[in-house]
Amino acid sequence: MNIQKLNVFISLVETRKMTDTAKSLGLSTPTVSFHIKSLENDYGIKLFRTNAGGYRLTDAGEMLYHYAKQLSQTNQALEKSVADYKNGEKGSLKLGASGVPAQLFMPELIHQLAERYPKVKVSLDVKTAPDIERRLLLQELDCGLIMETGNKEQDLLYEPITSDKIVLAFSKDHSFNGKISLEENDLYNQTLLVHRLSSSTGRFSQSWLQEKKLRMEMIQLDSVSTIIKMLSYGKAVALISKRLIEKEAHLSYIEFQNQDLERQIHFVYHRNLWISGPFQYFQELVRALKKELAQNVNRIG
Repeated sequence: MNIQKLNVFISLVETRKMTDTAKSLGLSTPTVSFHIKSLENDYGIKLFRTNAGGYRLTDAGEMLYHYAKQLSQTNQALEKSVADYKNGEKGSLKLGASGVPAQLFMPELIHQLAERYPKVKVSLDVKTAPDIERRLLLQELDCGLIMETGNKEQDLLYEPITSDKIVLAFSKDHSFNGKISLEENDLYNQTLLVHRLSSSTGRFSQSWLQEKKLRMEMIQLDSVSTIIKMLSYGKAVALISKRLIEKEAHLSYIEFQNQDLERQIHFVYHRNLWISGPFQYFQELVRALKKELAQNVNRIG
């Protein structure tokens, strides 16, 4: 179906004059005549009666005008919706994040995104890094911030944003507070709070215990914020993000001299993702964050 032909037809119905239709649509009079004849040939019907008063519809023309008007209005609405979507006036952006970057970076990023695109529906799904990768592969999410998992999916693109280190954290009321190092014997009989074992931090905690051949009572928790809350009671320790603990004035930590404890935080999205305006702006925000974090590290260094 040719929308242009229908629009020429609608205009001629409403102006009743070939010259007025040509002028309003920026066409020549022969072109208008050609489109009307082509439309009559397409449907095999006569659309107009001509007389001194101009063009008047036949019964068949009345029927076609009724539906052509509806189609034209629907097409205009469609074009406007697509334009609004491209410009970020409509649509959605589905974000994902694993626990640490969700708490560290997502609130400010989402705030800035909403300031720029207030009509775009933004959602955030906080899961483990492998879960976010799986949902990105299925294109159920548009993009995400995750801790590195050690594996990179071929269909996903990974942009490193910053690094983070796992430290042993505890309350300032804990007996470890004030120490600059620990012996392995110090860890016996301690309760270790662990993010669920399907998370990257949880898997690391488990492998670390096995490597050190440590036997510690372990409590698995689904939420990083719950781990931080439980640390404040002073009875347990946790292997957790250094960046998170630095924000908690009531907690302290000890760093291990081990490069394996340093992990990258990645911005991840599907290589076949359609780049919308809101996504592009969110990507710019993430890259600006990366630059800011690097500058902070250089100032400290």
